[in-house]
Formats: sequence, C-alpha cells, structure tokens
Amino acid sequence: MADKEQNRRKFLANLSMTVGAGILSSNINMVDSGVEMEDCKNTPILDIGPFAVMQYRNQADHDIDLTQIKGKNGVAQGQHIIVSGKITDKDCKPLSSAIVEIWQANHFGRYTHEFDNKGEIDSNFQGWGQAITNENGEYRFKTVLPGLYGNRARHIHFKISRRDYHELTTQLFFEGGERNNTDFILNYLTHDEQLLVTKALTDKDDQKHIEFNITMDKIIPGAISEKAVKEYTGKYVLNNAPFDIESFAKMLTGNTYKDIVIELTNKKSLLFMKTPFSPKIEMGWYAKDEYQSWAFNNTFIRFKRNEKGKIAGLRLHFDEENYVEGFKKK
Repeated sequence: MADKEQNRRKFLANLSMTVGAGILSSNINMVDSGVEMEDCKNTPILDIGPFAVMQYRNQADHDIDLTQIKGKNGVAQGQHIIVSGKITDKDCKPLSSAIVEIWQANHFGRYTHEFDNKGEIDSNFQGWGQAITNENGEYRFKTVLPGLYGNRARHIHFKISRRDYHELTTQLFFEGGERNNTDFILNYLTHDEQLLVTKALTDKDDQKHIEFNITMDKIIPGAISEKAVKEYTGKYVLNNAPFDIESFAKMLTGNTYKDIVIELTNKKSLLFMKTPFSPKIEMGWYAKDEYQSWAFNNTFIRFKRNEKGKIAGLRLHFDEENYVEGFKKK
C-alpha cells in the first residue's frame, strides 16, 4: 500500500508536467466563489465509477436542472439542492468554456443507468447534466441530495474538460456525511485532499447550497511528443485475466462480448483509453511505456515491445500482481 500511495503521488505530480446543453450566461445569479490564491490546489483525481453516464448520451434532456425532465410535469423526489462553483487553473485564473458534467444517484440511491437495478426509480430525476462555465469560470446545477448507494458515502461525480487542460474526473462529498469515515474512495485520500472534495451544505435564499471549486492542470506543450504517444494507439484484445473478465463486462454493461477490446487513441500528445464498460478517459504519462489512470479503478498500463522494439501488447494492471494481458490488433 505504501508503494501504491507513493506511485499515486508521483503520478499526480507528473500530471503537472505533462458544447452542449446548459450553457451558463453572465446574467445568471451565481454563488460568490471567493477563490483565494491559496485555495487553487490540485483537485484530487477520483474514480469515474461504474455508472458513468457520459457513455449514454441518448437522453434529450441533460441540462443544468436535474430535478425536472422536459415534457414531464413532476419533479424529482428528495431534498433539492444547488451545486455551484468556479473552475480555475493553479494560478486561480477562471476558466471559461469548460464543460462540467455531473452524474449521481437519485433520492433512493439509484443511478439513471440501464444496468443499475438497485433502489427505486424516480422517473422525474434527470440523473446527469452538463454545464459550460461562463466568462468567470462559474457553473451551476440544481439537483437532489444523492441517496446512499451500496456502501458509499453520499457523493456526486464530476468530469471537467477544457481545451489545453488535462481532463479531470473527481467526486464531491458532503461534510458530516454518515459514511464519510468508511467510504473507501474518500479515505484513500490524505486529510488535506479530503478537505478539497468535502464541502458543507449551507442555507441561502431558502434553499440548500453546496459550493465546489475545482482546479485544472494546464497541458504543457512538448512535454511528451505526439509521435511518441501515437506509437501506443490502437486496439488491444484482452486475455489472461485474473478473473472472469467477460462476466465482469456483462455485469457492467449487460452485453456479452466475444472479445474484450480496449481502444487507445491520442489527441496531440495526450493518450485516451476506452473500454466496453467505460467512456473515453485520459491516461496520464508516468514513465517510458507506462501510463496510469486513477480515474479508472486506479489502473495503470505497461506496454510490451517485440524484438524489433515495436509495441506488441500491454498489461492493464489493477495492482503490481494483478493484471490483464492484451495483444495489439493489426
């Protein structure tokens, strides 16, 4: 565990080296973020989770109000809350035009996802939403206080993306939450990191508010060459898993796969991974022939080369001892 934590710290440090519905206009009344220079610390990267609905964009309504669905008269059950904040860089410069996506469990602890079958369905709860930050870097959502899901504390998933910045996947927790002390994801963080993602519900204008300011890392051009990254791209067929990977994929997606394939693509000097059971996520460079993603179950990839020095396969590691091998499709 100590080695894993050291690797995670190194990965997070290396990251600093390396439009849709819900657009916010400047005339929306925002919560005063009050961002100070010392507040603009790296927001911790946290697991994207099993119900990342960015992969399922077929619902017409994914605006900033998750408590109502267009065409329906009802409203979502549970405590309605306002979630707002500011997206900045590490110098506290506000980032406009950042895409902020959230997804979460409803009041009963169930996600809006076709493969979550636990908890009561709320047909008036939107489940996920998308906002675009205004010129002051501000975003705002109306949603419900998430119910308890599994053994997790109450939380809301976030994914933020913006041109020239590293993608960020994280989670927001609620101060004083009844499971905060036992949540395995929250307690993987240091105390200081927990403070960055655990915020208090406050009363304002007869409504509950929670403010979550987020800091993104800027991409440094030339840190890794596009040519070097492109060598890793392609499709890899997974095999030799330490568990039944086909059953695992069916549990997550409901689909049966003859082959489990992960696809690696690049955008300039950045590497992205997509699996049958996850949306596309950015992989962070760690070392030669090694990338990591703490947003995808704390996994990392080590590439394998053939006798000619060409990339021939990979190992998708869950830890040092457990991994899935994959060979590159021609």
